[in-house]
Amino acid sequence: MRSRLKHAWRRLDEQRRIRRNQRRAALHASEPGPPAATPVWPLPRATNGLSDDQVRAQAGRYKHWFYAFDFEGGLTVPGRPEAIGRRGYASPDRPLQRFRHFMPSLLASTGGNLRGKRVLDIACNSGFWSIQCALLGADVVGFDARAELIEQANLVKATAGVPRVDFQVLDFWEMSPERLGGPFDVVLNLGILYHLTKPLEALEITRRMAREFIVLDTALQAGRAPVLLLGWEEPEDIGSAARAGLVMYPSKRAVEMMLRQVGLTDYREIPLRSADMPAPYLCDERASWLIRVPPA
Repeated sequence: MRSRLKHAWRRLDEQRRIRRNQRRAALHASEPGPPAATPVWPLPRATNGLSDDQVRAQAGRYKHWFYAFDFEGGLTVPGRPEAIGRRGYASPDRPLQRFRHFMPSLLASTGGNLRGKRVLDIACNSGFWSIQCALLGADVVGFDARAELIEQANLVKATAGVPRVDFQVLDFWEMSPERLGGPFDVVLNLGILYHLTKPLEALEITRRMAREFIVLDTALQAGRAPVLLLGWEEPEDIGSAARAGLVMYPSKRAVEMMLRQVGLTDYREIPLRSADMPAPYLCDERASWLIRVPPA
């Protein structure tokens, strides 16, 4: 009985948070904001590249893809709905929604594009964000600890014919300016902080990689208090931590306190301007920040 009541209360609280954020999104949408930005979608196709059958055959070697990719001409990778996401059946629209949410703020700060910028995509997975940044004119390095994800990213790169992207197998804690050819103008820290044992140290390392801007997007522990919720994660699939161990889900206040601790005081949480977002953003369980890095 107590368990059922607790579940019902949590469900009511979640619905309350969603309604509140839907109202906030409508209010923010009516206010001045950065120009809208949309991803290049579908992706282009490389001239004289792999055939549809060749791409499908290579993509089919992997049980799961965290992202789905559409290409000009009607090709879709992986092409199997059950293969998309952490354990299948995730929405293929999720990265497109997230792009429309936080990329306008970044692009408004960089002159509307990324031409001439060097961009680092931390834990790049199968390369969605790296490819999009390259199409916006950046020179991109993307890395992930899982070799299979870098194989997927290179397949997407070859299929789209996108230059200026270098994908590498690398563990987060091995990241350094020396290892990756110097600092980057823009660093994307998307969906990785809550998979790590030491989030404060992770933000310190992220800062060392960046010259101008950091985009931070992370899952959160909902609530007003500055807390870190401890959990244990096993490397059971492509959506999990790369190694077994303790992980920490920060609250919004905890994120901002950690940013201040590492000297990143010029930050802004990117407000929701649309209710067309993945559910965690609407119920305060995920958020994004644009961070301006102080001069060295």
